[in-house]
Amino acid sequence: MHDENKKRLPQNIQHLLMEIGERMVLFKLFLLVKDTEWNVYQNLGETGCDLLILNSVTNQKLKIEVKTRQRLYSTSKESQKNIAQFTITENEYNNCDYVICYWLEENVFFVVPKSELSETSSNGKSLFVFRVKRRSGGGFDENSVRFLDRWDTIILGKVI
Repeated sequence: MHDENKKRLPQNIQHLLMEIGERMVLFKLFLLVKDTEWNVYQNLGETGCDLLILNSVTNQKLKIEVKTRQRLYSTSKESQKNIAQFTITENEYNNCDYVICYWLEENVFFVVPKSELSETSSNGKSLFVFRVKRRSGGGFDENSVRFLDRWDTIILGKVI
């Protein structure tokens, strides 16, 4: 099927992909903090982030925004297949500490402090973006590799 003939994914499948990413990250974070004074939760009450890591002793809080992307079914041009763009809104940016980017078909995570996102805009609204580039010979570009599976930055940054 040619890219121009593809339609956008149905809303329920888009939501499923979002849920898969959030659940994967929730479980990874659970493994990271188990047997510590920290706990990880799906955010049900705070604005602008998906997950919370809370310290039961100090009440410290770390806010995580999760973004999932896929290229299995996409209207993107063939020339864009090696790039995944993870974009958050200004509200999400203002209310998170980290963005964890999950590229579904690559099954890889990029743990990005919000300070490392690039600011851009669309239709007059501020947005923040992290771009992952896959090299044609395999692997990822230097900037992407800096954040690839860097769960330890969360540990070093806030948790322990």
